[in-house]
Amino acid sequence: MQVGVLERGRFVGSWMVRAVREAGHERYVALQAFRSTLAAVVAWLVVTEVFHFQQAFLAPYVAVFLVEATLVRSLQQAVVQVGAVVAGLLVAVVVTRLVESTTAAIGIAVAIGYFAGRWRRFGASGIWVAITALLVIATGASDSPILLGERLAETAIGAAIGVAVTALVFPPVYSAGKEARELTGELRDLLRDMASGCREGSSGVRDWVQRARGIDSLVQRAFEESRWAHESARMNPRPAAARAGEWARRWDRTLDDLSSVSSAVEELAHALDPVLGDDVAEADRGRLRTGIAAMLDALAEMVDAVGAGREVDPDGTCRSNLTELERFATESDDLVLTARLGAVLHTARRIVAAMGLEVR
Repeated sequence: MQVGVLERGRFVGSWMVRAVREAGHERYVALQAFRSTLAAVVAWLVVTEVFHFQQAFLAPYVAVFLVEATLVRSLQQAVVQVGAVVAGLLVAVVVTRLVESTTAAIGIAVAIGYFAGRWRRFGASGIWVAITALLVIATGASDSPILLGERLAETAIGAAIGVAVTALVFPPVYSAGKEARELTGELRDLLRDMASGCREGSSGVRDWVQRARGIDSLVQRAFEESRWAHESARMNPRPAAARAGEWARRWDRTLDDLSSVSSAVEELAHALDPVLGDDVAEADRGRLRTGIAAMLDALAEMVDAVGAGREVDPDGTCRSNLTELERFATESDDLVLTARLGAVLHTARRIVAAMGLEVR
């Protein structure tokens, strides 16, 4: 029992240390908790101590709800949340004017509010159309213009405080590049492993294809990371936000190239299988495998250069390898081998073109 408590204590302690020292998930959670707490307390104090509103529950709720991951999302959600509350108030007023029984009014208002909240513009906030209508009728506010005005004012105050806290208290800035570097490394390593397999004469096509398919998820994660970086930079007052936006734009160009490369690598893996088979003449086998391996290594270096922002194929190694393999294909008397090698060369040229080079 004591050991378990000590382990949990060490975990909490290490979590807090990471939150302070590292700009990772722990710090994000800690900052969001701090911002949400601050927004709720400030909203509650404003509506109760400054304006002296009764039943002041909407302001802190809305304030917490609008402490979003980015300022843009906070502003967008503020509009949606205020709209949902206003819709709920309207539903409550209309229903209570037409239905005398409170019980019946609550049932009808919740039903109408639920369907009204399904409007796609409301998104996840749609449920608050029904909830607001329910609370307004249950507390008797629907019969009082003053109380209705207070509910609207609370909502506006909470929205303003939530947006202000997101904008002014450590506004989040997300950087791009981590996922893109992982994508670059996986593409490079896969091409190098394919080159090693060619030299050794072992066809690991099934494994290569499986890894190439898995790269699609890395591409999606890299683009998602870039989108978050762009969004966090918009309207963000922090100086770091401008740098993050510029860095994201740099990676956008790289991702466009690498996403095209990743889609062609799987085709290249499939095309290699028949070329590396044992039915290739022994006299041609060694030269062919060596040439393809050299081409794959050169492609891997090109991918690495794209990810690092260096000049791609500065000495023309990859283009020379492609030209040499094309010469081999045209000089071969084996028409089947020529066709198979042509498929490899076609896909390899697509990869080269995706990285901004032309091959004659």
